Amino acid sequence: MGDTMKTLRRSIRSSAAACLAVGLLLLITACEPGWGTGGCDPTVTPSMPIAEQYAGEGPYSVTSTRTTDFRIYHPRQMDGYHPIITWGNGTGAPTMGYSPLLNHLASWGFVVIASDSAMTGSGDEMRAGVDYLIAENQKPASPFHGMLDTGKIGATGHSQGGGGAINAATDPRITCAAPLAPSPGEIRNVKGPLFLVAGADDTLTTPGMIRLTSYNRATVPTFFGIAKGMDHMSFVGNGGAARGYVTAWFMYYLQNDIYAGEAFLGRCEICNDANWEVSRKNYP
Repeated sequence: MGDTMKTLRRSIRSSAAACLAVGLLLLITACEPGWGTGGCDPTVTPSMPIAEQYAGEGPYSVTSTRTTDFRIYHPRQMDGYHPIITWGNGTGAPTMGYSPLLNHLASWGFVVIASDSAMTGSGDEMRAGVDYLIAENQKPASPFHGMLDTGKIGATGHSQGGGGAINAATDPRITCAAPLAPSPGEIRNVKGPLFLVAGADDTLTTPGMIRLTSYNRATVPTFFGIAKGMDHMSFVGNGGAARGYVTAWFMYYLQNDIYAGEAFLGRCEICNDANWEVSRKNYP
Protein backbone atom coordinates (compact mmCIF):
# COMPACT_ATOMS: atom_id res chain seq x y z
CA MET A 1 0.00 0.00 0.00
CA GLY A 2 2.83 2.40 0.86
CA ASP A 3 4.43 2.23 -2.61
CA THR A 4 1.04 2.68 -4.26
CA MET A 5 0.26 5.71 -2.13
CA LYS A 6 3.64 7.28 -2.93
CA THR A 7 3.17 6.75 -6.67
CA LEU A 8 -0.30 8.27 -6.50
CA ARG A 9 0.96 11.26 -4.48
CA ARG A 10 3.71 11.95 -7.01
CA SER A 11 1.32 11.93 -9.97
CA ILE A 12 -1.32 13.86 -8.07
CA ARG A 13 1.03 16.66 -7.03
CA SER A 14 2.34 17.11 -10.55
CA SER A 15 -1.19 17.76 -11.78
CA ALA A 16 -2.55 19.60 -8.75
CA ALA A 17 -3.32 22.81 -10.61
CA ALA A 18 -5.31 20.99 -13.26
CA CYS A 19 -7.31 19.19 -10.60
CA LEU A 20 -8.11 22.20 -8.43
CA ALA A 21 -11.59 22.72 -9.83
CA VAL A 22 -12.39 19.04 -9.31
CA GLY A 23 -11.02 19.27 -5.79
CA LEU A 24 -13.34 22.15 -4.90
CA LEU A 25 -16.35 20.17 -6.02
CA LEU A 26 -15.23 17.26 -3.89
CA LEU A 27 -15.23 19.32 -0.71
CA ILE A 28 -18.73 18.07 0.05
CA THR A 29 -17.92 14.38 -0.57
CA ALA A 30 -16.09 11.70 1.35
CA CYS A 31 -12.77 10.71 -0.21
CA GLU A 32 -10.17 8.08 0.50
CA PRO A 33 -7.72 9.59 3.03
CA GLY A 34 -4.26 10.79 2.12
CA TRP A 35 -4.57 10.76 -1.66
CA GLY A 36 -4.71 14.49 -2.39
CA THR A 37 -6.61 16.29 -5.13
CA GLY A 38 -7.50 14.11 -8.08
CA GLY A 39 -6.94 10.91 -6.08
CA CYS A 40 -10.27 11.10 -4.26
CA ASP A 41 -13.00 8.58 -4.86
CA PRO A 42 -16.30 10.26 -3.94
CA THR A 43 -18.00 6.84 -3.77
CA VAL A 44 -15.85 5.77 -0.83
CA THR A 45 -17.47 5.86 2.60
CA PRO A 46 -14.84 6.51 5.26
CA SER A 47 -14.48 3.61 7.69
CA MET A 48 -13.69 5.83 10.69
CA PRO A 49 -13.68 9.51 11.67
CA ILE A 50 -11.18 11.73 9.86
CA ALA A 51 -9.34 12.59 13.07
CA GLU A 52 -8.91 8.92 13.82
CA GLN A 53 -7.64 8.22 10.32
CA TYR A 54 -4.93 10.87 10.57
CA ALA A 55 -4.06 10.10 14.17
CA GLY A 56 -2.86 6.75 12.83
CA GLU A 57 0.49 6.21 11.19
CA GLY A 58 0.87 7.44 7.61
CA PRO A 59 2.14 5.43 4.62
CA TYR A 60 5.84 6.37 4.94
CA SER A 61 8.47 4.76 7.15
CA VAL A 62 10.50 7.51 8.79
CA THR A 63 13.95 8.43 9.97
CA SER A 64 15.68 11.51 11.32
CA THR A 65 18.79 13.54 10.58
CA ARG A 66 20.76 15.71 13.01
CA THR A 67 22.55 18.95 12.16
CA THR A 68 24.25 21.48 14.43
CA ASP A 69 21.02 23.38 15.13
CA PHE A 70 18.20 21.13 13.97
CA ARG A 71 16.67 17.70 13.97
CA ILE A 72 14.95 16.77 10.72
CA TYR A 73 12.25 14.09 10.65
CA HIS A 74 11.45 12.80 7.19
CA PRO A 75 10.32 9.82 5.11
CA ARG A 76 13.06 7.20 4.88
CA GLN A 77 12.53 6.93 1.12
CA MET A 78 11.68 10.37 -0.24
CA ASP A 79 9.85 10.39 -3.55
CA GLY A 80 9.85 14.13 -4.26
CA TYR A 81 7.69 17.20 -3.55
CA HIS A 82 7.46 16.73 0.21
CA PRO A 83 6.02 19.78 2.01
CA ILE A 84 8.00 21.31 4.87
CA ILE A 85 6.82 21.81 8.46
CA THR A 86 8.92 23.90 10.83
CA TRP A 87 8.60 23.16 14.56
CA GLY A 88 9.22 25.16 17.77
CA ASN A 89 9.78 23.61 21.22
CA GLY A 90 8.17 24.76 24.43
CA THR A 91 10.24 26.72 26.95
CA GLY A 92 13.15 24.60 28.19
CA ALA A 93 11.81 21.51 26.43
CA PRO A 94 14.10 19.24 24.36
CA THR A 95 13.13 18.41 20.79
CA MET A 96 13.26 14.71 21.60
CA GLY A 97 10.28 15.17 23.92
CA TYR A 98 8.14 15.84 20.84
CA SER A 99 9.69 13.16 18.60
CA PRO A 100 6.58 10.94 18.53
CA LEU A 101 4.51 13.78 17.05
CA LEU A 102 7.23 14.88 14.63
CA ASN A 103 7.82 11.31 13.44
CA HIS A 104 4.07 10.96 13.01
CA LEU A 105 3.92 14.00 10.72
CA ALA A 106 6.87 12.65 8.73
CA SER A 107 4.98 9.37 8.24
CA TRP A 108 2.38 11.38 6.32
CA GLY A 109 4.99 12.66 3.87
CA PHE A 110 6.16 15.88 5.52
CA VAL A 111 9.76 16.89 6.12
CA VAL A 112 9.73 18.35 9.62
CA ILE A 113 12.59 20.56 10.77
CA ALA A 114 12.78 21.22 14.51
CA SER A 115 15.08 23.75 16.07
CA ASP A 116 17.02 22.31 19.00
CA SER A 117 16.64 25.64 20.77
CA ALA A 118 14.48 25.72 23.89
CA MET A 119 13.72 29.41 23.28
CA THR A 120 11.78 29.63 20.02
CA GLY A 121 9.19 32.28 20.81
CA SER A 122 10.54 34.85 18.37
CA GLY A 123 9.98 32.51 15.42
CA ASP A 124 13.51 33.29 14.19
CA GLU A 125 14.76 29.75 14.81
CA MET A 126 11.77 28.35 12.94
CA ARG A 127 12.32 30.65 9.98
CA ALA A 128 15.99 29.61 10.02
CA GLY A 129 14.82 26.02 9.68
CA VAL A 130 12.88 26.97 6.56
CA ASP A 131 15.97 28.73 5.18
CA TYR A 132 18.05 25.63 5.84
CA LEU A 133 15.75 23.21 4.02
CA ILE A 134 15.20 25.52 1.05
CA ALA A 135 18.99 25.75 0.66
CA GLU A 136 19.32 21.95 1.00
CA ASN A 137 16.69 21.44 -1.69
CA GLN A 138 19.00 23.28 -4.10
CA LYS A 139 22.24 21.45 -3.21
CA PRO A 140 23.04 18.53 -5.53
CA ALA A 141 24.90 16.69 -2.76
CA SER A 142 22.07 16.97 -0.23
CA PRO A 143 19.70 14.06 0.43
CA PHE A 144 16.92 16.66 0.21
CA HIS A 145 17.97 17.89 -3.25
CA GLY A 146 14.87 18.25 -5.41
CA MET A 147 12.76 16.42 -2.84
CA LEU A 148 10.93 19.32 -1.20
CA ASP A 149 7.88 21.36 -2.13
CA THR A 150 9.23 24.72 -1.03
CA GLY A 151 5.95 26.38 -2.00
CA LYS A 152 4.07 24.45 0.71
CA ILE A 153 5.39 25.18 4.21
CA GLY A 154 3.64 24.87 7.56
CA ALA A 155 4.53 26.05 11.05
CA THR A 156 3.64 24.50 14.39
CA GLY A 157 5.00 24.32 17.90
CA HIS A 158 4.01 24.04 21.52
CA SER A 159 3.63 26.72 24.20
CA GLN A 160 6.44 29.25 23.61
CA GLY A 161 7.04 27.38 20.34
CA GLY A 162 3.36 27.88 19.52
CA GLY A 163 3.92 31.61 19.85
CA GLY A 164 6.99 31.11 17.67
CA ALA A 165 4.81 29.37 15.08
CA ILE A 166 2.51 32.41 15.05
CA ASN A 167 5.51 34.71 14.57
CA ALA A 168 7.04 32.45 11.91
CA ALA A 169 3.69 32.51 10.07
CA THR A 170 4.11 36.25 9.49
CA ASP A 171 6.65 35.15 6.84
CA PRO A 172 4.85 35.00 3.47
CA ARG A 173 6.58 31.69 2.72
CA ILE A 174 4.48 30.00 5.43
CA THR A 175 1.34 28.57 3.87
CA CYS A 176 -0.50 27.78 7.12
CA ALA A 177 0.10 27.24 10.83
CA ALA A 178 -1.22 25.16 13.72
CA PRO A 179 0.10 26.53 17.04
CA LEU A 180 -0.47 24.26 20.07
CA ALA A 181 -1.34 25.95 23.38
CA PRO A 182 0.50 29.03 22.08
CA SER A 183 1.86 32.01 23.89
CA PRO A 184 0.91 35.33 22.22
CA GLY A 185 2.54 36.33 18.94
CA GLU A 186 2.22 38.80 16.09
CA ILE A 187 -1.18 37.38 15.24
CA ARG A 188 -2.40 40.30 13.12
CA ASN A 189 0.52 39.84 10.71
CA VAL A 190 -0.02 36.13 10.05
CA LYS A 191 -0.37 35.50 6.30
CA GLY A 192 -2.13 32.15 5.92
CA PRO A 193 -4.88 30.02 7.50
CA LEU A 194 -4.49 29.34 11.21
CA PHE A 195 -5.58 26.47 13.46
CA LEU A 196 -5.21 27.54 17.08
CA VAL A 197 -5.32 24.58 19.47
CA ALA A 198 -5.95 24.75 23.21
CA GLY A 199 -6.45 22.23 25.99
CA ALA A 200 -9.65 22.68 27.99
CA ASP A 201 -7.80 21.86 31.22
CA ASP A 202 -4.73 24.00 30.48
CA THR A 203 -4.04 26.38 33.35
CA LEU A 204 -0.85 27.84 31.84
CA THR A 205 -1.97 29.05 28.42
CA THR A 206 -5.66 28.88 29.11
CA PRO A 207 -8.31 28.73 26.38
CA GLY A 208 -9.52 32.15 27.51
CA MET A 209 -6.07 33.65 27.12
CA ILE A 210 -5.63 32.14 23.66
CA ARG A 211 -9.04 33.42 22.62
CA LEU A 212 -8.25 36.92 23.87
CA THR A 213 -4.66 37.26 22.61
CA SER A 214 -4.83 35.21 19.41
CA TYR A 215 -8.24 34.17 18.10
CA ASN A 216 -10.00 37.49 18.64
CA ARG A 217 -7.15 39.38 16.95
CA ALA A 218 -6.62 37.06 13.98
CA THR A 219 -7.33 38.53 10.56
CA VAL A 220 -6.86 35.38 8.44
CA PRO A 221 -9.17 32.35 8.14
CA THR A 222 -8.91 30.88 11.64
CA PHE A 223 -10.13 27.83 13.53
CA PHE A 224 -9.91 27.74 17.31
CA GLY A 225 -10.25 24.26 18.76
CA ILE A 226 -10.40 23.49 22.49
CA ALA A 227 -9.75 19.81 23.17
CA LYS A 228 -11.57 18.41 26.17
CA GLY A 229 -9.45 16.48 28.66
CA MET A 230 -6.15 18.04 27.55
CA ASP A 231 -3.91 20.18 29.73
CA HIS A 232 -0.73 22.06 28.85
CA MET A 233 1.53 19.02 28.92
CA SER A 234 -0.84 16.76 26.99
CA PHE A 235 0.69 18.05 23.75
CA VAL A 236 4.15 16.74 24.67
CA GLY A 237 5.03 13.37 23.15
CA ASN A 238 2.62 12.39 20.39
CA GLY A 239 0.37 15.47 20.48
CA GLY A 240 -2.40 13.72 22.36
CA ALA A 241 -5.97 14.18 21.19
CA ALA A 242 -4.90 17.01 18.87
CA ARG A 243 -2.69 14.82 16.66
CA GLY A 244 -5.36 13.70 14.18
CA TYR A 245 -6.83 17.12 13.47
CA VAL A 246 -3.43 18.83 13.30
CA THR A 247 -2.28 16.23 10.78
CA ALA A 248 -5.48 16.67 8.76
CA TRP A 249 -4.96 20.45 8.77
CA PHE A 250 -1.54 20.15 7.22
CA MET A 251 -2.64 17.40 4.82
CA TYR A 252 -5.35 19.67 3.46
CA TYR A 253 -3.39 22.91 3.18
CA LEU A 254 0.01 21.46 2.23
CA GLN A 255 -0.89 18.29 0.31
CA ASN A 256 -4.24 19.26 -1.25
CA ASP A 257 -5.91 16.34 0.53
CA ILE A 258 -9.61 17.03 0.11
CA TYR A 259 -10.66 14.22 2.43
CA ALA A 260 -8.59 15.77 5.23
CA GLY A 261 -10.20 19.15 4.51
CA GLU A 262 -13.57 17.69 5.44
CA ALA A 263 -12.36 17.81 9.04
CA PHE A 264 -12.72 21.61 8.86
CA LEU A 265 -14.75 22.50 5.75
CA GLY A 266 -17.82 21.00 4.14
CA ARG A 267 -19.32 18.73 6.79
CA CYS A 268 -16.68 20.00 9.28
CA GLU A 269 -16.09 16.95 11.43
CA ILE A 270 -14.36 18.91 14.20
CA CYS A 271 -17.39 21.24 14.45
CA ASN A 272 -19.54 18.24 15.36
CA ASP A 273 -17.00 16.41 17.52
CA ALA A 274 -18.27 16.23 21.10
CA ASN A 275 -14.68 16.19 22.36
CA TRP A 276 -13.97 19.65 20.94
CA GLU A 277 -15.32 23.15 21.36
CA VAL A 278 -14.79 25.02 18.11
CA SER A 279 -14.95 28.62 16.89
CA ARG A 280 -14.08 29.83 13.41
CA LYS A 281 -13.83 33.18 11.65
CA ASN A 282 -13.01 34.71 8.27
CA TYR A 283 -14.24 31.67 6.35
CA PRO A 284 -16.97 32.11 3.69
